[in-house]
Amino acid sequence: MADNVKYQLRILNLSCYRQDESDGDEVFLKIKKEKIWPVDAKYVKMKEGDHKVAHNIEGINKDETVSMELWEYDFWTPNDKLGTFSMLINERGGPFRTDLKAEKGEAAKYSLEWEVY
Repeated sequence: MADNVKYQLRILNLSCYRQDESDGDEVFLKIKKEKIWPVDAKYVKMKEGDHKVAHNIEGINKDETVSMELWEYDFWTPNDKLGTFSMLINERGGPFRTDLKAEKGEAAKYSLEWEVY
């Protein structure tokens, strides 16, 4: 049945157009309160430019919206949620690009590049 088709979301790149902190942001990605990237570190230091992510998320239903949060790691205070990426998974293809919907008061500008299989 076509209704039971599962999709795979592949996050390709995270692009920074304006970082939140002048010396760069210490960022990580979360889905449903679980950190998914980076896998082997607490965060990735980012300044303006692209950073390869190469992370797969499997078992997504057709027409499901995947919401992914971008967080900024803080050493002495609670981590800051910079914003959310929302991706509607309704067809195979890509790469697609989604801009960060920033949290109120956050000035950072990021986008996510992704594909669906």
